[in-house]
Amino acid sequence: MEWLVARLVLPVLLLLFPRQTAGTCGASRCCFQDPPYSHTDSGSALGPRDLSCYRIFSAGSYECSWRYEGPATGVSHFLRCCVSPGRCCYFSVGSATRLQFSDQDGVPVLHAVTLWVESRVTNRTEKSSEISLQLYSLAKYDPPPRDIKVSKAAGQLLMEWKTPDGQDNADVQFRHRTPGSPWKLGHCGLQDDTGLESCLCPLEKDAAQEFQLRRQQSLKSQAPGGPWSNWSSPVCVPAETPPPKFEMNCSVELLRPDGRRLLTLQGQQPPQLELPEGCHRTTPGAEATYSIHLHMLSCPCQAKATKTLSLRKTLRLSGAAYSVTVISRNRFGPGLNQTCLIAPDNRTGTSAEPRTLNISVGAKGTTMRWAGQAQATTYCIEWQSHDQDRSRATCTLTVPQALDAAGMVTHSWSPASGVMEQEGCYHITIFASTHPKKPTSWSTVLSTYHFWGNASRAGTPRLVSVKNHSANSVSVHWAESPLSSCPGVLKGHVVRFWDEDSSQVSERAVNATETQVTLRGLRPGTTYTVQVRADTAAGQGAWSKPQQFSTEVQVSPLVIFLVSLGSFVSILILGILGYFSLNRAARHLCPPLPTPFASTAVEFPGSQGKQLCSSLLGAAEWLLALGSRSRTHCRSPYTPRIHLLPCPQPWPPASTAPASDTHHGSPGGHWDPLKPRVADTRCGHQVATAARVSLAK
Repeated sequence: MEWLVARLVLPVLLLLFPRQTAGTCGASRCCFQDPPYSHTDSGSALGPRDLSCYRIFSAGSYECSWRYEGPATGVSHFLRCCVSPGRCCYFSVGSATRLQFSDQDGVPVLHAVTLWVESRVTNRTEKSSEISLQLYSLAKYDPPPRDIKVSKAAGQLLMEWKTPDGQDNADVQFRHRTPGSPWKLGHCGLQDDTGLESCLCPLEKDAAQEFQLRRQQSLKSQAPGGPWSNWSSPVCVPAETPPPKFEMNCSVELLRPDGRRLLTLQGQQPPQLELPEGCHRTTPGAEATYSIHLHMLSCPCQAKATKTLSLRKTLRLSGAAYSVTVISRNRFGPGLNQTCLIAPDNRTGTSAEPRTLNISVGAKGTTMRWAGQAQATTYCIEWQSHDQDRSRATCTLTVPQALDAAGMVTHSWSPASGVMEQEGCYHITIFASTHPKKPTSWSTVLSTYHFWGNASRAGTPRLVSVKNHSANSVSVHWAESPLSSCPGVLKGHVVRFWDEDSSQVSERAVNATETQVTLRGLRPGTTYTVQVRADTAAGQGAWSKPQQFSTEVQVSPLVIFLVSLGSFVSILILGILGYFSLNRAARHLCPPLPTPFASTAVEFPGSQGKQLCSSLLGAAEWLLALGSRSRTHCRSPYTPRIHLLPCPQPWPPASTAPASDTHHGSPGGHWDPLKPRVADTRCGHQVATAARVSLAK
């Protein structure tokens, strides 16, 4: 209250004392004396211009500023103020064109005053235009704050910011430029919303922009508004197109002895767009930013599995599965991303001294023990069935605990918890971290496979069979064991066999990946018994059911040679005998025919000559057929030829035939034409032969 009274009374007192001595003029106060120069205007076209005086809203002080046209060397500016006719004072400013003062410096801010600037250059005085105003009522607003929110709305830029306290009803302007272009002025309009101001601005598709905004007090009367505020800090806006994708390749090394591995991101950041002059590299908004989003896929029960990191080339990670995504973002949101999926490293030996997992099952539950790390370490135990995908993995977190005397960590659970209740092969991985909320702090302690259940019973070989019998070897086969699909659990097979006549048992070791073995050195003609056993890391397994087999009787090679030789000789002898037998049979079945020219002529009775010729013709046809068959069956190259000779006269002649021969050669006195007779000398040798049959070779 006292401060307000002083502000109201002080101007009145200044009016009551019209003159001040020269000694009372302070360096920062308005001096109510005549200026130390002739204040007659020289009428020059140069001089001070655009005088503006106002109240600075945020500082509680007052300010007058102007622009000077002319040489700045040797110029001195004086701000003149008249509170009434004949009652004036001045501020000596020097070469500056701006002056700040308070309501305690002699200027009555609650009353109308007249202000102007006089600039003294050598021997002349230049004067600005006069302005009359009440300083307290005319305020200069603050520009929009730095935290301006930028978004897209209907193809335009929407800028929003919080209204400065007590500075409502403001008029807002903006200016913007692209790289290499001048400023362009725009108007946002009168802001009616209390507490929040906004402005719609144009959006460039392929170029970045720089924006600046300013505010002005809007008066309710028709009078001009207050002075414009200073321009705001640059607001840098990217192009409308989304930022380009960061092309990268992910390469990961093998797990190191400390349980961590090095991930390298190989790629080059895309080139940035050209920026306007005010959008430097340190000014955010116009450029696209790239960051790494890391997600630990293993151990899903941890408190925080994701983290956003600045873009870097290398990361140190555990042997777990990860999703590494490079995110591009600008003021308008995220752009195109690229993701690398890092597969888990399931190696069981991750350190110079491979850690082992001891699992014991009792009536009260199951206990796990492994070599621990530093104190205050949190462990994540993850397990999943070997035939299931990683999305169905189950895990549990252990609270930090002290190590026992042997440096071991123990974790137990009861049968009622349902952990690994189904028999089968499980993959168990243990991770450790002293900061479990950071995905980059985990390391792999161990990774192994364990067959949950009765491994001895499940691993007993089945379907044992014996094949490929010989005199001294056989091949033993069996079906693949369920333990074969559990890496590291099945250590190998053992095959044992013995014969019935001896109590000596022989054993053969077989690799875990084999399901057959050949037994050699057996005795011929002997009956054996064979069994197969599968051994695990926990101990020996159970033998399969006994399987009997017999080897073949061994035969001497000399006996085989003699038998073969006897068979060959027998076949040879049979061939020779058959050859001679066939030749002998051919001579009996196909005898040689007589030669007619070498035989004696046969006579027939004359009365039967013609009948004999007809008979011989039929006989010739029969001989032709017989010759054809003899060519086929006797394989003889003879070709039958028949020559029929004519009879010159009937034979035998009736005049010469004796009566006593009428019935010669046949009972009852008949003549037998087939009975040979002595040839008639009159016919010669042509009549003696009725037919001549010759076989020509």
